[in-house]
Amino acid sequence: MRLRTRLALAFALLALVPLAIVVPLTLTRLRDTLSRELDARMTAATTSAQESLERSAANARRAVEELVESPAMEDLVREARSAPLRAIQANTAEGLMKSRGLTVLTLFDRNGTVLSSGHLPARRGDPDPVLFAVTKEKSPKPVPVRVDVRGDAGLRQVPALVTARPVDYGDVRLWAVGGVVLDDGLAQHLARLTQSDVTLLSGDAQVAHAGSAAPPTVEQVLPLGNAASVRLTFSRAAAREAEEGVMRAFLLLAGLGLGFAALLGMLVSRWMTRPVEALTSGARRVAEGALDVQVTARATGEVGELVRTFNHMTSELKNTTERLMATERIAAWQEVARRLAHEIKNPLTPIRMSLETLMAAHEARHPSFPTLFKESAGVVLEEVERLRRIVDEFSRFARLPKPQLAPVDLSELTQSVLSLYAAPPEGIQLQPALQTGVVARADRDQLTQVLVNLVKNAEEAMTGKGGALRVRVKGTDADAIVEVEDEGPGIPLEHRARIFEPYFTTKDGGTGLGLAIAARILQEHGGRLEVGGEPGQGARFSVVLPRAS
Repeated sequence: MRLRTRLALAFALLALVPLAIVVPLTLTRLRDTLSRELDARMTAATTSAQESLERSAANARRAVEELVESPAMEDLVREARSAPLRAIQANTAEGLMKSRGLTVLTLFDRNGTVLSSGHLPARRGDPDPVLFAVTKEKSPKPVPVRVDVRGDAGLRQVPALVTARPVDYGDVRLWAVGGVVLDDGLAQHLARLTQSDVTLLSGDAQVAHAGSAAPPTVEQVLPLGNAASVRLTFSRAAAREAEEGVMRAFLLLAGLGLGFAALLGMLVSRWMTRPVEALTSGARRVAEGALDVQVTARATGEVGELVRTFNHMTSELKNTTERLMATERIAAWQEVARRLAHEIKNPLTPIRMSLETLMAAHEARHPSFPTLFKESAGVVLEEVERLRRIVDEFSRFARLPKPQLAPVDLSELTQSVLSLYAAPPEGIQLQPALQTGVVARADRDQLTQVLVNLVKNAEEAMTGKGGALRVRVKGTDADAIVEVEDEGPGIPLEHRARIFEPYFTTKDGGTGLGLAIAARILQEHGGRLEVGGEPGQGARFSVVLPRAS
């Protein structure tokens, strides 16, 4: 990953760190605040519903008490002293119930027989033990009970808040049991009062329902004795929507902050890394051989000092390299001249000796002069041929042409070279292992010359001994490799440092230029020639070239 990208990501992460810390804390605080607000609202609404139910019960209690104390009720009891069922009509309770705003009213005699029922007229003359049981309650407050009412679907039980009061006249006692039914009207009133979903329950059965509450919800239940309960359902949708709104706002803020930080990071990192990238490019060009590179990017501080130091270094490097190359060239040519003089001097000695022998024999008119002439001429010609070979190889080494690079399939090229050795000397087995698809950019003719030289050297190393000559072609992600391995005596460790020097050889009659030329060819291809293998067990030469993409 590039430094510029890393800096931009660092800026973006630094922008996200405060948000990552603030957002969870803020959301937690907001959630707690909204939860407390909802709890307070639920508590207030529940209290209001409880108070409303108590007011309804109190109103029913006052209405029953007013009814009991009214003159009309006193007259009714006086008339019913001897025969209550004849004196009290079936519709009597209904009129009294409606005039007092009650929805439940039953008049009982002291034995619990219904004299008149305003909410269920058909029960006249029958007992109603559920309602009459209220007369036994000691509490002055209304009691929640289930009463029978007749509706469109027939007789059903509904919860009601009722209270019982006696009406006495002399030794005559009647009971007035009245109250209010918990019905849809009450549910609607509580729903408006509490802003919630209200359900009136009789046991597990739903009696009335009003209002609504969007999910998610939370419930509160107000029990009304064993007869009924009121379930208040409150919506948490507003709190959830507020949380989601805040989260969306934070996400938007985070996105904007991240985008701004990334943009700022890119601009700042570009400004900061431009000199570094220029230095990297300059260093790469220096590595490629352009020693006079100068970085022109403007920079301050330590980076500016680094740029100035780099420019000074390349200037000094160029001058030093030029001096060193000049020195190396002089030393190289001195070494070449020394070696060439040595190589030429060796043939000159037998040539001189042969010529001196011929001259002496000629002056002495020796009878065997023709035979001596023939022998000496052969020696002279042989040494002259040796001189010619030395000069030719020296010329080839000194004037290698510039390689003409093109994609070359190493497997196909190696197979072509090995076809020249289809019939190797006796005792030598050729063992190729050629991986297909290994392509390098190379000069085909020069690379052929390298491989021919390596295979020839491997054969010569096993002459008389025999063995396996292994040729392998393989590739890595970056390199294309050809290995030539023999089972000859190998290369001693002390010779490996000089094996590619011109005129260094361990073979009798060798010039020492073959491997030097091969190494130089590969060097100009951007590759290298490597030597390996265990001394005494054979040598391995590896041609390593950059793999073509």
